[in-house]
Amino acid sequence: MLLLLLALFGISVELNPNAQAWQLLVGFHAAGLVAFTCVSVWGAKQLSKIKRYGFMGLQLLAFRIAYFPIVVFSATVSCYTELLFDAFGFDVPLKIFPELFVSAAVFFALMSYALFWALKGRFAVQALIVILGWPAVLISFANQQDLIILPDNNWADLQLPTVGLPHSNPYGAALKANNSLGQKMIGLSGYVLYDHIPNSPWARAVQGTLEQAYLKHPDGNAHDQLTYHYAAFLAAHRATW
Repeated sequence: MLLLLLALFGISVELNPNAQAWQLLVGFHAAGLVAFTCVSVWGAKQLSKIKRYGFMGLQLLAFRIAYFPIVVFSATVSCYTELLFDAFGFDVPLKIFPELFVSAAVFFALMSYALFWALKGRFAVQALIVILGWPAVLISFANQQDLIILPDNNWADLQLPTVGLPHSNPYGAALKANNSLGQKMIGLSGYVLYDHIPNSPWARAVQGTLEQAYLKHPDGNAHDQLTYHYAAFLAAHRATW
């Protein structure tokens, strides 16, 4: 039921050609809340009282660390669902934002589920969290300006960029630049992901717009990149609506 409500909210965003950044903020925060609520209701009774409090705290910390990476992963899911809809000729305005928020909830739920089993003493899960967690930490705290409590404050209207099409992978420059380890990790992630974005209208518009933003601001931190992603999502939505 909660996922259905999240999907309906995504549909309302998709049906609005003038969707705003605050709607993306609400959608991703609601996705995290839905995920953590469902996993907590399922798992809290299986933990001791002390571990229950620890579980809640870890989920909030993980939400802060994983927020930007999950935004990117969810957008990638939307790119592929758009490709799938187009392949079958389904010309309906349900290709992007419902999948964006629902897939974010699934990613947050998987993260919460992993934390539960880590608290239950599963060494393999603990090791997996450490292995996947360090890149997320570096990305989400790319420099000192990212050392804030909230991962997202894009509730004001964004100045949307001009939509462009992708030309070439720009992210390799970050690996050679004199920037922080976190900024290099952002660049590396973008470099790896670039060639896996499918050839569909919204996906290409987002990819090209982000490419332009990165070329103009290659030293952006996680907060900057999140703002660029939101702006690209909305600009591409208006261009392809």
